Amino acid sequence: MEKDGKGDPDVGAAHAGGDGNSRFGVAVAPGELRIVQDLLNTPSIRRAGGDVPDLLDAPDTAARWLDAYGVAGDSPGVGDLRTLRDAIRRSLVERDHEPDRDDGARPVAVESVARVRLEADGTVRLVPGSVGIPALGQRVLLAIYDAQLAGTWRRLKLCRNPLCAVAFWDNSRNTSGVWHDVRTCGNVANLRKSRARRGRPGRNLPTS
Repeated sequence: MEKDGKGDPDVGAAHAGGDGNSRFGVAVAPGELRIVQDLLNTPSIRRAGGDVPDLLDAPDTAARWLDAYGVAGDSPGVGDLRTLRDAIRRSLVERDHEPDRDDGARPVAVESVARVRLEADGTVRLVPGSVGIPALGQRVLLAIYDAQLAGTWRRLKLCRNPLCAVAFWDNSRNTSGVWHDVRTCGNVANLRKSRARRGRPGRNLPTS
């Protein structure tokens, strides 16, 4: 199905971008999935040198992030957007990280109503049924829906380092990537495994 731009935030994925992806320097997903990834990279994430703040928590950073997608910063519904973000992140942990990681949280269902429209030329389009933040949430869900149909959703992942969990686009040929950066999170994990195999406890290692 194709998506109609009417009712969507008036910013295309190719030009959109809040501070989520840019603050981590990750490989960015293509097309509309870039928006999904950017949303997934807005929460507070524990990293070496201190916590990275939640961009949707403070009014000023939330307004800046929303403005990048054509939504007024004072629009109601930021809490619902955080709920959607957290639900998607939990579903990715369940899909890719089990049984390696279990934080006790389980995926939850999130509903959003969109309309299906038949155009005069016979094209069937999914049309967001709302405006503002609800429309942005529908745009995120429709992007995931399209990616699942295309078989590309499995390439958007969370870094397996539990102190990182940054959302990244897996460009590997067989979608085997598990670290957002193998030189940081990957090397740290491999060093820890090596020390554990040798039975030699080591000093605390940085996480990124």
